[in-house]
Amino acid sequence: MSLKTKLIGAVATVLIIMGVFVYFRYFFTYEQRNVVRRQIDSITGQNLTITIFGWDGRIIKQWSGIKKVSSGKDLKYYTYFYTKDGKYVQIPASVWYIAEEK
Repeated sequence: MSLKTKLIGAVATVLIIMGVFVYFRYFFTYEQRNVVRRQIDSITGQNLTITIFGWDGRIIKQWSGIKKVSSGKDLKYYTYFYTKDGKYVQIPASVWYIAEEK
């Protein structure tokens, strides 16, 4: 390859990289960023088992294959996650639970 071809290729690569950066930085909405983050998390997510215990120490409910556990801090604190079936589960802060990786 000639020097001119290499130079044009290098300039084109730099322009493409700058264009992608500008697009993701200024034209990618907050919601789109969250969707991409969730998709990455679902690929690299964990394999958690969530177990809810009663006050007496017995197991009340258990879910397995949970990818991510999040917490909300509105007026009341809570923990939430989605099951393998896509069902939303919300646990109040007053409940004892353990999230462990299997």
